[in-house]
Amino acid sequence: MGVPTAAFVDGLNLYHGLRDDGHLKFRWLDIEGVVISLAANADGSLGMSLDVTRIVYCTSMVADKQASRRQDIYLQALEQHCTRVEIRRGTYEEKVRVCAECGSEVGFQTEKQTDVNFAVEMVMEASRPVGQRAEVQLLVTGDTDLLPAVRAVRSCGIEVVAIAPPARGRARESFAAAASKTLRVRRRHLRDHLLPDPVLRPTSTGGVFPLRPPDGWTP
Repeated sequence: MGVPTAAFVDGLNLYHGLRDDGHLKFRWLDIEGVVISLAANADGSLGMSLDVTRIVYCTSMVADKQASRRQDIYLQALEQHCTRVEIRRGTYEEKVRVCAECGSEVGFQTEKQTDVNFAVEMVMEASRPVGQRAEVQLLVTGDTDLLPAVRAVRSCGIEVVAIAPPARGRARESFAAAASKTLRVRRRHLRDHLLPDPVLRPTSTGGVFPLRPPDGWTP
């Protein structure tokens, strides 16, 4: 057995990294497969074998109905296929911004709770008794607002590996000063770890329902 390890994935930050790096065709991601692959990469950096016991995937539910349906299909597929993934859902809130030039009001949506859920999960895991907690945390995020949580977890004697999503490489410099190690999500992690098409979800009648990737979510 390796060192007990928990992984925390910032789903929104990962999505924006995929979008900004031109990798949206890999959205049908097997998060568990990606994390296990990243943990294997971290083994060499930390000089220890990591045993990933849980994976917390934090995201927020989009308001647009069509986009929400696509997101829901994906989350159902993750829950069905990945045995170690726990999903934490935040929300989007409608806000209004006033144009400084014309005074008109413009509505927009802002994400809520994802980074808070992420930080709370990290600290809760670290606060468990020794022998019951993960001694290594893998963080897949480029959100530097999480640096205080990283420092808090490190103060408990826990190793933290910060893993930057695509197009979030600059965040590695900020995390390097606080985390034990920093890595990157590379194209091969995405290419080699996609969910099956379809993921079969059992129904209440004893049959199965096929969960298929939305158009453009796979190569």
